[in-house]
Amino acid sequence: MSTDQAPDTVQWLQSPAPEEHLGAFLGEIVLPFAPEAVGRARRFVHFIADTWRMASATGIAELCVSELVTNAYTHTTPNPASPLRLVVLRLGSRLRYEVHDPSRTEPSKRDPGVHEETGRGMQLLGTFADQHGTYPTSQGKAVWFELATWRADEEAER
Repeated sequence: MSTDQAPDTVQWLQSPAPEEHLGAFLGEIVLPFAPEAVGRARRFVHFIADTWRMASATGIAELCVSELVTNAYTHTTPNPASPLRLVVLRLGSRLRYEVHDPSRTEPSKRDPGVHEETGRGMQLLGTFADQHGTYPTSQGKAVWFELATWRADEEAER
């Protein structure tokens, strides 16, 4: 996807950072409560990476975002007043990806059996993300993860 073709319902660059954040707001997309949300979220990860020239962070971000979006639409009841959203922020040398949904229930780490197809989302985040967690929002919760994207010496040059 080229940087001049933003995915549907995207806010980026000109939008102010949400009040609960202290980082630089890079973008946000509103997603449907449906399986196609995962594909849209993955395209948005690529869009942000292309726009900000950080392709090296795309693979792991795409995997983790896919997991969080899948969990959100699978385990949350849709609420028109609180849409499913993916927000991307820059916090120094890290990128922070947040999936916002209307549920107040925090995800739990499970220990699935070898043959189970689900239940590994938090383990995946623990393995690939530099940091991850949740926080309550006024309309539900945000589940987030951070990836080190720039080296400290690159950060000093920016």
